[in-house]
Amino acid sequence: MGISPETIEEVLKTANVYDVISDYLNLKKTGVNYSALCPFHTEKTPSFIVSPSKNIWKCFGCGKAGNSVKFLMEYKGLSYTEAIKELANKYGIPIKYVGNIEEDKEKTGLYAVIEKVKEFYIDNLKKSKEARKYLNERGVLSKTISTFLLGYSPKDIKELLKFAERENIKLEDLEKIGVITRSIDGSIKDRFRGRIIFPIRDHSGRLVAFGGRILPSENKNLPKYLNSPETKIYNKSKVLYGFYEAKDYLREKKTAIIVEGYFDLLSMYQIGFKNIVATLGTSLTLEHGKLLKKFIDKAILMFDNDKAGKEAVIRASKILLLYDIEVYYCPLADKDPDELARRGIKEVKKHLENSTDIFDFLLANFKRKTDIKERQKILKLYLELVSYIPDRAKVGLLIDKLSKETGIGKEYLKVNSQNLKEKIENKKEGGRIHEKLSYNEIIVLKALIEHRDYLLKKFDKYDKIKVSEYFEALLNSIINNQIEEDVIKEIKSYDVPSDPDTAINILESMYYKWLKNELELELAYNRDNLKNSDKEAENKILEKLINLRLIINKFYKGGVVNDT
Repeated sequence: MGISPETIEEVLKTANVYDVISDYLNLKKTGVNYSALCPFHTEKTPSFIVSPSKNIWKCFGCGKAGNSVKFLMEYKGLSYTEAIKELANKYGIPIKYVGNIEEDKEKTGLYAVIEKVKEFYIDNLKKSKEARKYLNERGVLSKTISTFLLGYSPKDIKELLKFAERENIKLEDLEKIGVITRSIDGSIKDRFRGRIIFPIRDHSGRLVAFGGRILPSENKNLPKYLNSPETKIYNKSKVLYGFYEAKDYLREKKTAIIVEGYFDLLSMYQIGFKNIVATLGTSLTLEHGKLLKKFIDKAILMFDNDKAGKEAVIRASKILLLYDIEVYYCPLADKDPDELARRGIKEVKKHLENSTDIFDFLLANFKRKTDIKERQKILKLYLELVSYIPDRAKVGLLIDKLSKETGIGKEYLKVNSQNLKEKIENKKEGGRIHEKLSYNEIIVLKALIEHRDYLLKKFDKYDKIKVSEYFEALLNSIINNQIEEDVIKEIKSYDVPSDPDTAINILESMYYKWLKNELELELAYNRDNLKNSDKEAENKILEKLINLRLIINKFYKGGVVNDT
């Protein structure tokens, strides 16, 4: 469902650019126009001009320009539809819709329900000594509790059901927003019972979901953290925890500190680091990157100091670089940012000041390593990250730097620009799964869903295959039993074979592609770094490459693998 063209036309005619922008910026008269410091880049002399007569604005510093709608989209991170709605409300223009009106009514009702449930959780936090004590032990201040609307879900589901009855809330609606679930036998369960509640708001401030942290006294076998499932009002790939509270600070500083968890964010925020957002345990997505780019030029990744945290740094870097956001890595001596923040503002500042550009960090690591294979891994990762940068001039500078620092000739430091084209194409929103995957990738995913144990037993190189990022994300979700039911249904619906041996054949070919890249990089490294006396080592690598090419050709000629 969308807003009718007639409503959009009326909004565009009515919305005065001076009237709208003066709500957010201090505009000063400059001849027939008005000027201000640009909110979209840092400057000392005003270059942001508003022209009431033409009903447009333009910054002559950063080049951004547009009308009232475009300003709200850029300034508040709104979609076109959201900006139109906000302007319509400002000027009292009735909004007419086209399409499925019932769906919009349902969403409006769910937004109202989730707001009521939030108040229920807030009230129960006030009643629970145990929950308040826990938050106090974690160092969460009362002001922080209020700012982020923290609550508590009581252990007895009867409390929630009584509340729903009093407020005339249907159990069906509680299920739709992910607060309750139904067992196979029809019994009702409270998803968040006995948990501290973290309300999750979208970029415009609407409440869309909840997160929950189990109290220490609860069953130790239960997952420590739970989040709402995706619903009609919640798409986790588009929401960052704390973004709504942080966006003014993000715009001001042009920098985002990105952490993983709720307490990481709360602890940092309450000691003064308010330009901070959290990913909530999910990978940073293209939608997250697109949203952040409207507010920042630089991101500092401050993830947990464990293997999973370091892997998350790489995944997040790829997304941010694709949107031309500078990436800095802040290694932690502590377990996580929450622990660091409890040591005080000076310690946090010290760490942030010592954060390093991701490419400089990799180069420093390269120099510290002496093992050839370890160095190869770093070179491969450096080149892979460079391939995500759309600015070709910046790519050239980074390759020059890599060549000078490592002594490897630039002719051996190849960046796959074709991959970049695919990544940019994938930035487009929408599209079903089959539009983002190859035929063979769908075969593998379908076979893995239907024959998971067999494939995991027969093939053990899932971390060593050359595949697209989207396929890799789905693959890992299936392997770790974290894939959503609707995605499983879609993959199983495709008319492709799901024979496990065929899937293994394809996976083997993906592995050989990965191995070929590894060997080519090893060969380049040896050519530039080994002495003449090591010619024998180079010949062995060449022989491996030739044999590998024969194996790959065999796969393709066999007709099993048809996407080169």
